[in-house]
Amino acid sequence: MKRDGTYFDQQHFAHLLRENEAAAAEVRNAEREERAAAIRAEEASRSNRYEVDRDWRQAQISIQVKTDQDKIDRDIENSPYSCTAQELREWVCEATNDGARPALLVAPFFHDELNREGNDGGPHAFRVAIRRAWVNSQWAADVGSMDGTMKRPLRQTDLDVALLQKALSDLPVILVYGDVQAGKRVWPSLTAWNIVDSGNRSIQVNFPPLALPRNSADEEIQRTNRLAFEDELGYSTALTIGLLGEWFHLANYGRSPYIHRTLPDNMGLERRAMALGLISAYEVAIQRRRVEGAAGRIEQAVLCRDAQFADEARNFALNALNICESSNTSVIDTSQARLLLDVLTEIGDPSQVARASRILEVVSYRSTMRSLGW
Repeated sequence: MKRDGTYFDQQHFAHLLRENEAAAAEVRNAEREERAAAIRAEEASRSNRYEVDRDWRQAQISIQVKTDQDKIDRDIENSPYSCTAQELREWVCEATNDGARPALLVAPFFHDELNREGNDGGPHAFRVAIRRAWVNSQWAADVGSMDGTMKRPLRQTDLDVALLQKALSDLPVILVYGDVQAGKRVWPSLTAWNIVDSGNRSIQVNFPPLALPRNSADEEIQRTNRLAFEDELGYSTALTIGLLGEWFHLANYGRSPYIHRTLPDNMGLERRAMALGLISAYEVAIQRRRVEGAAGRIEQAVLCRDAQFADEARNFALNALNICESSNTSVIDTSQARLLLDVLTEIGDPSQVARASRILEVVSYRSTMRSLGW
């Protein structure tokens, strides 16, 4: 209140103060309303931007999902197998115990006289013959057969093989496929990878062309000739697959080969071919220390003897003999020493037989002492 002036002046001054305070309050209320309106507008704008961004993200996700699904559908449609690459790898892993044995895939043979629909739709010749020959063989457990994995012939041969190798790059696989030329000639082929060496290196086997049986007016004779042809094709393919399986188990686990001993006596040529094909596998097994040097040489000598290559068998046996003598005979066991003696008894001279007999005696003596705890 004013210290001087009349009562009227004081009342007038108080009235002015109240009006100023009311005006200031109105200004403050207006500012609050303005700030609140700005905040509401900002929140509305932010909410609108969020909704727009959300709708945009959802649209992008939908487009990406549709694009990915279209790609998966195209890959499945164009690939030689009837699933995604990831599913194929999971199936092969399960069938082979994570690569503990090779997987066998058999593709229908491609007919050059048929169009795409004719090849893809079938009937798929030779697949049944190859599968049955393998399943009925005595060594079918060495390789895991996955019949039905391949849905069509490899009409894009190199590209289809590359797709399979990409999908199963770290697993041992044996792939059988082929072509039928002009309805008269069959070209079987085989590609395998991770059998001995891992990586992109593969084994390619192109079998000699086989002439299809000539047509006959007698349907029964024609059917019989065709079945005989397919049986022969299936069995020769099964032998090659078996040889690769022997390579895999010998080079990776040191397992002694046995298939050549299961073949009948009238298949002497095939037995020799199987035995010779395994001699070099022992070099890999010895290098990887899956098989000891002397034991590997003895096994090589036995393979050469079975293949009727006496000179080569004698050389391997003498090599093993020298290793045993220089290593004080501690590198082989009794069964291996007896096997060495058997080989040299058959193809060696008396002095070599005597040396092998001394080694067998020493190894047997040490084995007996060891069994008695001495």
